[in-house]
Amino acid sequence: MNLLLLALAGTSLPLPAMDGTRLLPGTACYALMAGDRKLGTTVQSITASREGDRPVWDIVVHQRLTGGAFDMRDHFVLDRTTLRPLRMDSRRGTDRNARGWHRVALVYDHDRITGTRETAAGISAINVPLEGPVWDGNLWGITFAALPLRAGGRYALPYWTYDKGFGTFIVRVIGKETVATPAGSKAAWIVEAGSDPTRLMRYTIARRPRQEIGYAAGTNGQWLDLPTACPAD
Repeated sequence: MNLLLLALAGTSLPLPAMDGTRLLPGTACYALMAGDRKLGTTVQSITASREGDRPVWDIVVHQRLTGGAFDMRDHFVLDRTTLRPLRMDSRRGTDRNARGWHRVALVYDHDRITGTRETAAGISAINVPLEGPVWDGNLWGITFAALPLRAGGRYALPYWTYDKGFGTFIVRVIGKETVATPAGSKAAWIVEAGSDPTRLMRYTIARRPRQEIGYAAGTNGQWLDLPTACPAD
């Protein structure tokens, strides 16, 4: 697990002070783009809730490609301050025999991740011991928005995913801009982030309150769209 704390260029960085209260609650619509062509939509909702006495964010990220070629809904329950995951479930596709179909249900405890993963091949149990804090590696833009972003900031954040296991998010702030959105101009951080330091994506994150405006990976990406452009979740 110590390898998860390795930062850029082999320099060790401490765990960043995550603060999920920086996030903007509500529902946002995004256009999934390939160059100038719209491929589909992402609906992203962030709702304040509680788990017993603990304030949490209840987050849903639902991606759909036009024509139904891809449909995946991820649901996260996270500590509202640290953004550490408590529960996660994922549903992909409706046809059990289709490629990539799955149902995943996870519970994150302080020392273990447990749950199940169901695919066309059957149901497998998940039981992964933890030696330190991890974040859910299937949640990208929202996680990066909760970091203590500042000019020149660099961060390393350990994560775990149900399909690839442990890894480290590498995040660096490379600038700031004022960008146009459907709701008007917003001051934003420009951030390079990802799990592979040679293939980082470029995120645009509103500064106050924090919100993912979009990301670009080559000519593909995802950007805020009009609320009416997305179907209801």
